[in-house]
Amino acid sequence: LVLHQQKLKAMNNNNNFSTAKSIYEELLQCPEWGKRREEILFRDNFQCRVCGSRNQLQVHHRQYHFLNSKGDFKKPWEYDDINLITLCGSCHERGHQIFNVPTFYI
Repeated sequence: LVLHQQKLKAMNNNNNFSTAKSIYEELLQCPEWGKRREEILFRDNFQCRVCGSRNQLQVHHRQYHFLNSKGDFKKPWEYDDINLITLCGSCHERGHQIFNVPTFYI
């Protein structure tokens, strides 16, 4: 996890989107995210909150938080329930085509 944090800080300094995405995808493989993901899936009754599908479920971040005091983004599992939602793959993809996920600097 420390290595991930160092990489993410370097990415923030370089504004390298592809590096950020790669690091984010690595963080989604951490056990902390697996546990948090299961909590949200359970809360949402293991179904997409948009269409009700139970297939290809993903947990979507409604927003991202950059912590100014740490110079780093929150880890995927550190978000409050209200900022996480269960979506099927189709609704998740469609949502990203229509909307940009906002980043809040706090």
